[in-house]
Amino acid sequence: MKIKLNFRSTQGRSKKSNNLFGFFYRYWISIILIIVLNSLINQNFVKNNFPTDVHIKQNTLNQSIAKNKQLSAENQQLKFELTAKLDKKLEIVESMARQKFGLIKSGEKYYQINIAD
Repeated sequence: MKIKLNFRSTQGRSKKSNNLFGFFYRYWISIILIIVLNSLINQNFVKNNFPTDVHIKQNTLNQSIAKNKQLSAENQQLKFELTAKLDKKLEIVESMARQKFGLIKSGEKYYQINIAD
């Protein structure tokens, strides 16, 4: 009793049908990285307007910095004027207190001269 086994050669057909699958299997990391890169480029340049948006935000930031410097200078000038006015008002209050109530500063010596007739 002889058994003959006939095997068909599938070598020729498997290469043709597996070429596409073999390509994806061989380069799957590269394909995933290309998809990720494509999605990042799409998000940055198409959806977020990357270069123009950065320039617009930089211009806004520069304007805000310039305005803050100007306001800071104005605040400094107003503080100087306020302290000058307060000093004058304090001098007026101090002189009124000396005249009406006879108050003296700490550390001062008070001399009262009585003129006898």
